[in-house]
Amino acid sequence: MIPSKQIETIVPQHFHIADIGNETDCKLCASALTEIVGDVSLVVGATAQGAVRGIYCSVDPLRIMTCYFPSCEILIRGKGGCSADQLLMVRSMEGPLRIRQSGETLNLLPGDVVFLSPDKAYEWWLPEGGRVDCGRLPVSYFPVSKQAVKNFLMRPIPKAYPPLKLLITHGAYLLMRGAHAPGEAEMIAAHFRQVLPMVLEFLRDDHRKHRSGRNLSQIKAFIETGLSDATFDLGTVTARFGVTARQVQKLFQAENTTFSRYVLERRLDMARLRVSRQNNRSISSIAYEVGFGDLSYFNRVFRQHFGMTPSAMRDQSHAMVSQIQALGSSRLKVTGATR
Repeated sequence: MIPSKQIETIVPQHFHIADIGNETDCKLCASALTEIVGDVSLVVGATAQGAVRGIYCSVDPLRIMTCYFPSCEILIRGKGGCSADQLLMVRSMEGPLRIRQSGETLNLLPGDVVFLSPDKAYEWWLPEGGRVDCGRLPVSYFPVSKQAVKNFLMRPIPKAYPPLKLLITHGAYLLMRGAHAPGEAEMIAAHFRQVLPMVLEFLRDDHRKHRSGRNLSQIKAFIETGLSDATFDLGTVTARFGVTARQVQKLFQAENTTFSRYVLERRLDMARLRVSRQNNRSISSIAYEVGFGDLSYFNRVFRQHFGMTPSAMRDQSHAMVSQIQALGSSRLKVTGATR
């Protein structure tokens, strides 16, 4: 059990900020993130607009947050300076995430998690905005020396890794449960701590597996840069990395998929996000932007994958946003965590 003070209740805090494009609102959003990951500033694209929603919870010394940005370019700059006895963790759920820290750059796929040092400055770049999960936790949660922890930083853990799914489940419970009964939140935080050693096992794999995983991560990051190009194919990848088509296929087969299926699913995920959020864009324009040269083919595979047409998904998304706006039409002031 984590040694912490028992309290009567812990209530996750919700916030709703009207317009990320407004300078004052942008600073409010930065102040909410600061509660979790330390002092940060936000830079948004010139045409950025739309509301930001979020929820965060603090069970000392664990702090976690889910933040929903609008579909626009977001740059989060952390100033560092937090205690070296803590770590940051972050993942983007709806689009790519590029992280820079200490001269190193890391491109993350949606859902992948990475741990960072909070005492050094960093940048999180979200070219498409969307949902971000982040948190801060003590180094003591990890059953290794402080020196060994450095070996785990800036190394992505894929979203499909089972122990990571369990860790995320515990985090989601803390955020979504509502007011926690006495000791309940501390108990979930204790489970969170117990799962971390299993998550680190992914980073402790033998050198061969790590090298393969690293190569696949690099290939996936390269794929992200070519999704909008309808001519992007397996040959593009083999030429870029100097490997054979068979070698690439074997890497994807290890994850029970193929190169073509993976590229198709990533394009469909990009299309889904844009269809749901960019109401002023035509379906055909979005299809071409994410690498589909045939609109009929796009509509067919989209329906097969998501169970509805792009137009139907846009209508559904618009209806859901209207309901949320009706429920939360008034702006809520961001406050610190309340216990």
